Amino acid sequence: MNAINLENKKIRGFAGIIAKSLAPLNENEKFKKKFSRTNLQFLLNAVNVNFAALIIIDCGKLRVESIPNMPKENLKKKIVGWDAYLEMDTQTFLAVSMNRITMIGIGKKILMRKVKIRGIRKLIVLLKVFTLLN
Repeated sequence: MNAINLENKKIRGFAGIIAKSLAPLNENEKFKKKFSRTNLQFLLNAVNVNFAALIIIDCGKLRVESIPNMPKENLKKKIVGWDAYLEMDTQTFLAVSMNRITMIGIGKKILMRKVKIRGIRKLIVLLKVFTLLN
């Protein structure tokens, strides 16, 4: 494997933050049991940073990869193979994670096209994953 491929496997930026926050789930028995038959990929793209986070749930194991988000073609479903996609700026991601924005506020941002969502039914599974962190 050449140096370019090794460099792309390194988790960077936004994906690194997501990976560190989700890492405890790999030791969580409830997570392993509940998602033992689940194979899904979620792409979280913070538009004002250089790397997007691809969250992969594969038979009770969770891993996060970083994907360069420029050019935009790097994030296409045909290339990455994601099941659900969520795009917003980092401030909105932080507001959502700290419960500083309501569902109505998120709805407004969706209508103003500041938040993009694809595969909303699959994103419900990601919400269930986040509830296991508490």
